[in-house]
Amino acid sequence: SPSVLMIVICLEGCHGSGKTQLCALFSSLGFNVLDEAFLDMPSFSMHPQSFTMESIWVSHWIQRILQVQKDYGDRRSDGKETLYIADRSPYSAVLYAKNNGHLLDPLISNQIKELEEIVNLKVKTVYIKVDRDILWQRIQDRLRREPDRRRYREDSRAWMDTTVDFYERRRWDFVIDNTDTSLNETMFALLTELNAKIPTFPETPSSSFLPLPALTLVPPIVP
Repeated sequence: SPSVLMIVICLEGCHGSGKTQLCALFSSLGFNVLDEAFLDMPSFSMHPQSFTMESIWVSHWIQRILQVQKDYGDRRSDGKETLYIADRSPYSAVLYAKNNGHLLDPLISNQIKELEEIVNLKVKTVYIKVDRDILWQRIQDRLRREPDRRRYREDSRAWMDTTVDFYERRRWDFVIDNTDTSLNETMFALLTELNAKIPTFPETPSSSFLPLPALTLVPPIVP
């Protein structure tokens, strides 16, 4: 029998763009959320951002998402479609692999294509866009609260610009601006866009919380 339709909305963007807070907001409203912790990566002697380890991360991501789909299908006999929100997509590995990350790009694209064609699992990417100067200020604010993030080069404006350049030159399925709106407004804009452009977009828990004015607004501050 055909696999249950599953749509995975992957939030992408530079560090400090608000992905983690958006995931937390979606989760608080009853959405199924796959944060970075849903993928338990093994620890080896190789650097986690080496090409080899990023390749392993991509493979584990695909394997884990297939398992999530299977587990959901086993619990639901009606075949009803389901929606998941994910913190990052496999394309992140293209950026973070220290060498030859571009080689992962066609591999990931073909894997995502097969997921949709063979097992009815759609992976859609959303770029969370933020003005660079405001983004840099948010990153600095977070560094004061979480100084350990310097080990990820988050104290480097040059690294931030390199990361934003990566996201700006790629084509994403959706682009949502999170510069000067509340997180609730950003989430609402995203859901509206998804509902308009994905014919099979499933009914979501948000219906009981909308329209937007009924929500308690959350200021656009990154975690």
